Amino acid sequence: MKRLLAITLCLTLPLAGCGRGDREGQVSVSVIGRETKLRDPAGGTPRQADAALLGATAQGLVRLNAGAQIEPGLAIRWAISDDGLYYTFRLDHELADADRVVAQLRRLLRRQAAANPAAGLEAVREIIAVTPEVIELRLSAPRPELLALLAGPGFTLPIRGQGSGPLLIEGKVGRVTVLRPKPVAMLADDDKGRALAERRIRLRGERAALAVARFRQGELSLVTGGGYNDFIYARVADLPPRVIQIDPANGLFGFRVGRTSSPAMAPEIRQALSMALDRAALGAALGVPGWRPAQAILPPGLTDLAEPSRPFWAQAFANVRGSDQQAFLRRVATARRIVSIWQSQQPGSGPVRIEVAMPDGPGSTMIFAHVRRQWRAIGVDAVRVRATDGADLRLIDEVAPADQADWYLSWFLCARGRPCSEEADKAFGIARAATDPALRARMIAEAEQRLAAIAPFIPIAQPVRWSLARPDLPGFRLNPRAVHPLPPLIGNQNGR
Repeated sequence: MKRLLAITLCLTLPLAGCGRGDREGQVSVSVIGRETKLRDPAGGTPRQADAALLGATAQGLVRLNAGAQIEPGLAIRWAISDDGLYYTFRLDHELADADRVVAQLRRLLRRQAAANPAAGLEAVREIIAVTPEVIELRLSAPRPELLALLAGPGFTLPIRGQGSGPLLIEGKVGRVTVLRPKPVAMLADDDKGRALAERRIRLRGERAALAVARFRQGELSLVTGGGYNDFIYARVADLPPRVIQIDPANGLFGFRVGRTSSPAMAPEIRQALSMALDRAALGAALGVPGWRPAQAILPPGLTDLAEPSRPFWAQAFANVRGSDQQAFLRRVATARRIVSIWQSQQPGSGPVRIEVAMPDGPGSTMIFAHVRRQWRAIGVDAVRVRATDGADLRLIDEVAPADQADWYLSWFLCARGRPCSEEADKAFGIARAATDPALRARMIAEAEQRLAAIAPFIPIAQPVRWSLARPDLPGFRLNPRAVHPLPPLIGNQNGR
């Protein structure tokens, strides 16, 4: 309580040098994280603020618009063959030539594939320049999510060491980076063109508490990049509810086994831990509007698996009579018996102890306090350790780049750690290599069912991603990817 009071006071104190908000045509944005730097995507996955800067100044073949839909980037148009094995892109010849883009793409593809072998990029077997303005990606098997991956910050393509737009950096990258539209010759004498040329975005990367304080004082039009761990700063800042924006993001938010010596390697222990979680109470502790609890690895409504399997325990308690609270108490009692039986079968074992690795931050502190209490009720002693320490369970907090089951299932392949299912791996491999859509769908469903049977993941909810947006801010839209590009904020959606 004392810490919460301190946070509240911090947020309500005036800031030195406060402005009176953005001038017309000037938009100030803070992305939660570290100070912004311009990084080569070939050197590693950019952090949030860096990704925002990259996405504004160095587009890829395609990019995401304000609604997270694919739109042209360096490629003015593209075509996908009926079998999904050939992607042909026609480049904007004023921005890039095919040979240079091909060389960059090959380099990025090698880095991305090495960093995440399960990302699906191994299916890209060849990238060639067909003409000076046309390139082609040739695949060994269909990858419906490929365009979404190419639109991400990891595939932005600086041209001749400089940005390709749609925005340019004015001055230097630093604590505050100023971005301006690229000149558009055809609009130079037009009132709209002159107004656009005068618009600027002032971009910061900074801590959540400071960003929220600036927004509350009227210095910012947008704060974005927030997650479960820092939502409390928005929650206690006494802001109008209409400015707090929660993305309908899907992905993974829960616990994965971190080491093979853990009691959580036992499927019955994982089942008991999942059964004992009061997910609604965790959401209430964070105070996140629209909290969406999850009991399974996959959310419903994916394009390739609309109805995923429910975990065994959820099916077993689905028809229990009584209130939700009564059903939950029965789940806890059952989980307690499961833990007691497992413990009695372990020679010389003491209390069941689970180390949980979570990032530093107030959100982690609140969630862990509730998780520890809930698991203590079934005879499990949870101990929190640092995110970099070895642990029995590790928190996963990732937004899915596409509505494909593949992305979710790839997290639980044997190559990424145990527990896993070799049968699920085999089915997944067949699905990813299949060119027949019916075979692919059947094998994806089999892989999902086999993973659901062993429950390698303890889900909590869908990932939390939040922003603060001024109500009259144009070009900001909530979306399932939690991506908020900068160019639309000054009406530069179509700038190239």
